[in-house]
Amino acid sequence: MTLIKTSVLSAIATIIQVISGFIVTKVIAVYVGPAGLAIIGQLQNFINLVLLASGDFFKTAITKYTAQFQDDEIKKHEIWSTAIKIAGVLYIVVFVSLFFFSNEISAYLLTSSQYGYVLKILAFSIPFFVLNGLLLAILNGQRQIKQYITLSISLSIVSLVLVAILSIFYALEGALVAYVINQSVVLLVTLFYLRKESWLKLKSFSYKLNQDNVRKILGFGAISFTAVIASNSSMLYIRDYISTTISLESAGHWQAIWILSTVSLSLITTSLVTYLLPTLSSIKEKHLMSSELKKALYLILPIASAISLSMYLLRDFIIEILYTKEFLPMGELFLWQMIGNVIKACAWLFGYLFVAKAMVKYCVSIEIIFALMMVLLSVYFVNIYGLVGVTYAYALNTFLYLITGMIIYKFKVKENYV
Repeated sequence: MTLIKTSVLSAIATIIQVISGFIVTKVIAVYVGPAGLAIIGQLQNFINLVLLASGDFFKTAITKYTAQFQDDEIKKHEIWSTAIKIAGVLYIVVFVSLFFFSNEISAYLLTSSQYGYVLKILAFSIPFFVLNGLLLAILNGQRQIKQYITLSISLSIVSLVLVAILSIFYALEGALVAYVINQSVVLLVTLFYLRKESWLKLKSFSYKLNQDNVRKILGFGAISFTAVIASNSSMLYIRDYISTTISLESAGHWQAIWILSTVSLSLITTSLVTYLLPTLSSIKEKHLMSSELKKALYLILPIASAISLSMYLLRDFIIEILYTKEFLPMGELFLWQMIGNVIKACAWLFGYLFVAKAMVKYCVSIEIIFALMMVLLSVYFVNIYGLVGVTYAYALNTFLYLITGMIIYKFKVKENYV
């Protein structure tokens, strides 16, 4: 399937996902408010870190090697089996830590120990999160794009209904519970949808551990591990810094613009994950790689620019429709956040190329350096310009990321990896 066809399907999925996301955002804004949105943001980043420690970082590796070993059933199944077994061991450690220290973690991250029970529920829900992610990664690696996108749409709708209902009836606590249990419900949908797939059987995940596969998964998984821990840790720190130095409401305003930023880029991320990563993983010729990157850039740059410009021009309308009057101060955050989005979309092309070529050293170094730089720049600009300073930091950081990606591509990828 071509990038354009994938993008069209992704566009349909994204429209539905965006609508779902907007409804959830509106519900949370009305029933929870800016301060509650900041707390939910902390929980979401923490969930990402917990899933990371439980083996969720294997997803990218599974997509890559499933695509790479497309015609070798045994190798594919060995990879899947190895990932499941490692994730099981990691989960035991995470469960014990999370279950018995839930109140302390809640007091630190969520401003109160009263939400400790939410983290206990999360401890039991983790396997559902991880297994659902691994199944979707397999589907993507198999190049079953239509099925992958259709299922993604279904999962978005299920999550929407669950989060909306619990938020409406139980406000902040309902929203927190919804975010930690939604994958339990979503996994049932995934299993039902994939029930007729020939590869979805116990035998496919029952191969013995293979040391070579362990090295492959852990080595390649280090890229995702670093990316998730770096990005989520930096988000946690920045949000906490804003709430401490300015206010919890301001942290909620930044979380609101970050949600819009993420949603506006979702079309691009879907296209890159579903098409570009598997395609670049299978390409061996230099000219084909350059051709794919150019095609992706010519498509992604105008789309990202159009989306970002539209959101900036319609910012007041967007705030009124998606949020409430309490969120009006976030209007000043749009300009440089949207500029940063356009730059980030282009930078991702190089990031996914480095992942596809398993350039672990470069990927890990880049993620750590630029996550740290985002924190330092945010602190610096917030101290000078207030809340809007964090968007200056975002735009500058993504620009430096893009320049770094271009340099590595020119002097390392072309010469040594293709």
